[in-house]
Amino acid sequence: MDFLKIAIFALMGGYATFLANKTIAVYHDGLRPMMPEFINGNISRREMLGISFAISIGFITGFAMPITLATGIIVVHIVLLAADIIGVSIGSTVVAVVAGALWGGCVPVLLDSIIALFGMLPVNFLDALSAVGDPITYAFVAFPALAVAYQFGKVKGLATFLISLLGRVIIEFVNPVTIAGNEVSLSAEGIAMLCGMICLIVFAALDKSRGDESGDNLFVDNVRRIRGNIKYLIPMGVIISVAASYQWIAGEPIAAALLGKGDVTSAAIVAFIQAIAFLPLVITTALVSGVYATNGWCDWLEGLGYIAPNPVVAGVFGGAAMGVEVLGLDRIGRFLNRFPALKSSGDNIRTAMTEILEVALLVGGINAGSTIWGGTGIFMVVGLYLLNEALGRPVIKMAAAPLASIVVGILANIAAVIGVLPVA
Repeated sequence: MDFLKIAIFALMGGYATFLANKTIAVYHDGLRPMMPEFINGNISRREMLGISFAISIGFITGFAMPITLATGIIVVHIVLLAADIIGVSIGSTVVAVVAGALWGGCVPVLLDSIIALFGMLPVNFLDALSAVGDPITYAFVAFPALAVAYQFGKVKGLATFLISLLGRVIIEFVNPVTIAGNEVSLSAEGIAMLCGMICLIVFAALDKSRGDESGDNLFVDNVRRIRGNIKYLIPMGVIISVAASYQWIAGEPIAAALLGKGDVTSAAIVAFIQAIAFLPLVITTALVSGVYATNGWCDWLEGLGYIAPNPVVAGVFGGAAMGVEVLGLDRIGRFLNRFPALKSSGDNIRTAMTEILEVALLVGGINAGSTIWGGTGIFMVVGLYLLNEALGRPVIKMAAAPLASIVVGILANIAAVIGVLPVA
C-alpha cells in the first residue's frame, strides 16, 4: 500500500472540499454560475446538494471511473467533483474537509483493490481493458483538423488534415534520426498534432474580427473577490501538480490513455492543449460568478507536473501557475473578448476533442470486448452502446463503450464460473 499516494489524494480531496465549502472554487463548470445565488443565500445547501449531485454523478460513475479502470490512471473528476458535492452540501467546514479527505484517500485504495480483485478472477480482463485507450493514442491528433473545419470551413479543415497526415508520414519514414551521434525516434503523433495546431493558430491569427471590451467593468468585484482568495488557490495548484508529477492523475481520457502507455510527453502536450480548449469557459464562468476553478485552466497544472523533474519542482510550477492565472484573470478576459476568433478556437478544440474521444473510445471498447469474449464481446459492446443512445444516454456517450467492455468482463467471468465459457 502506497501511503504517500493515499496522503496526497486525501490532501487533494480535503483541500478541494475546503475551497468548495468556502465558495472559493468549484471544479464543475456548470456549478460555477450557480454559486452567486448560493453565496447570497438564495439557494440553500440542501438545494445545492441536489444540483451538484445531479450534474456531477454521471461524470463520476459513467465517465471517470470506467476510464480510470481501463487505464489505471485516476481521472481527477472522481476526487474533485465529489469534493464539490461534499463542500457545498455540508455546513461545517471541518466536517466537510474530513469527509472530502476520507473520500480522496479512499480513491487510490479502491482502485488498487479492484485491480487486485481482477487478478483473482477466472477471466482477468484488466489487460484487455487497456485496449480501450489504444485508439486514442493515434486518433486524438486529428482534433486540430476537425476544429479548423468547424471554425474556418471544410476546405481549410481538409488542408489541415492533409498537412498533419504528411507530417506524420514523413516522421515515420525518417525515424529514427541521429542527433549529436545518438539515435532518436521522434513522435509521429506529436509532429502531426503540432502541424495541425500551427494551422489552427495561423487561421485564427489571420481572422481580423475584433470584439468589444466595454463589458469588462461589470466583473470588477468578482475579479477582486477571486484575487482576494489567491492565498487559498495557490496550494491547490501545488497539490495537483505534485500528484501529476507521480503520473497518478489525468484531467481527461486522452492524457490518461497516454500515461497508461508510458507516453508522458504526449500526455503533457495534451494537457496544455486542453487548457487552451477550456480557458474561455473557465475564464467566463469565473468572471460571471466570482468563484474560480479548482484546477485552474484545466489541465495545464497536470501538464506542468508531468514535465517537472521531481515533485518539489512540480509543486513550485503548480503554485506559480495558479498565481499567474488568478493575477492575470481580468487581462485574459479582455484579451479573449478582443479576439473572438481565438476564443472560438478554444470552444472548437473542446468540441473536436470530445467527438474524437467518442469515436476512439467506441473502437477501443469494441477491441476490448473482442479480446475478452470474441464475437460475443463485440456484440455486447456494440449493442449496449446503441441501447445507451436509444435510451437517451443514461451513461455519457464517450464512457458507454468502456463501461460496456467492463460489463463484458463481468459477464465473461460469470460464464466461466458456470462452465459456459472455457478458460484457457
